[in-house]
Amino acid sequence: MNMVSKHVSVFGAANTDLVGFPESGLVFNDSNKGKIKMLPGGVGRNIAENLTRLGQKVSLISVLGDDVFKDFLLRHAESIGIDMSESVILKDESSAVFSAVLNRNNDLAVAIADMKIYDQLSPHVFYRDFPSLEKADYVVLETNFPASVLDYLVNRYPDKKWILDTVSGDKAKRSEPVLSQLFVLKTNLLEAEVITGISSRTSDYRPMVEYFLDEGVENVFITLGKEGVIYGNRKKIHYLPPVPSKVINTIGAGDAFLSGITFGFIQGFDLDKIARLGLITAGLTVQTEEVVSPHITPESIMDKLNA
Repeated sequence: MNMVSKHVSVFGAANTDLVGFPESGLVFNDSNKGKIKMLPGGVGRNIAENLTRLGQKVSLISVLGDDVFKDFLLRHAESIGIDMSESVILKDESSAVFSAVLNRNNDLAVAIADMKIYDQLSPHVFYRDFPSLEKADYVVLETNFPASVLDYLVNRYPDKKWILDTVSGDKAKRSEPVLSQLFVLKTNLLEAEVITGISSRTSDYRPMVEYFLDEGVENVFITLGKEGVIYGNRKKIHYLPPVPSKVINTIGAGDAFLSGITFGFIQGFDLDKIARLGLITAGLTVQTEEVVSPHITPESIMDKLNA
């Protein structure tokens, strides 16, 4: 199977994830027996790893503190073939850490995200050349970076195919200055509701898709969790149910979805196949304890697509 490989640059968060898995039902206000894993994470980093596993040449441009977590992330990136050589190192800052505890269903119960290193970024940090971005066919952004940084990057390189993930409800509105320049927007129902102001209670999600298309986004994907995805462009708006999966850990599923659809666009597939690839990649991810499934390969997702 001959798959197309492109150069993809990713601007986004690279965190260390500390994830707790309780042995039984989670009891608040008490100590719970279980296991804790230290994993490389962060939306941008997860996307970069997924795309690398899918056979793409990936550079990840993140912002790190000068500490042991930076060393852990750089070593892991090198081991799997992600180029982080253009990342920014801030000497007097701490790298981002995401600490999460799951419940008995392996869904997120509670988390603390120490992301201050990204929140205080200003565009001047990126007043430099990025050779990997110059070569990139696609560039992925995510809203852990402030709106001013997103706006600066998109306007500095207006001819790139920009793909953006809105990350979370409280950060989703950071995407607003760049919506008109996006090739792909991936968001979820909560985030889409925050940006559009359109209520999702009617279960009619088409107005949300149409809102983003009217703003200038070329291709829109709104993930609906256990309900699947609604997606569209100027030619069509369509819905797909999720891929049946045994859920072990939902952290990273959205990042995998974006990676799957990016892979689909690179291959030149139609929009329906692209959406299915997103669901397939997310479905593989929720079946592992890792935030990026070791089972994601071009062959594994294409076999499921063609099944």
